[in-house]
Amino acid sequence: MFSQRKPTQANRELFGQLIHDARKSQNMTQEKLAECMTCSLRWINRVERGESNLNWMDMIRLLIILDLPPEKVAEEVGLDVSILTSRK
Repeated sequence: MFSQRKPTQANRELFGQLIHDARKSQNMTQEKLAECMTCSLRWINRVERGESNLNWMDMIRLLIILDLPPEKVAEEVGLDVSILTSRK
């Protein structure tokens, strides 16, 4: 049986906290992050509170801007990602 691929509320909140912490560690304001993302301050606020479902493009942009490795994000948000040890 396949598992649902939609993030849970807990996933969104953990991701939001991770974004918040990364932004703060870089001494970046929400306003500056919104400017870098070319989005609204309200959207950044909703992401950090775990109230917004991000599309994959916005997620990648956030990770690049905040210099967050995807593996770290997956681990901290609690996503189970299986990696094949050998590929053919």
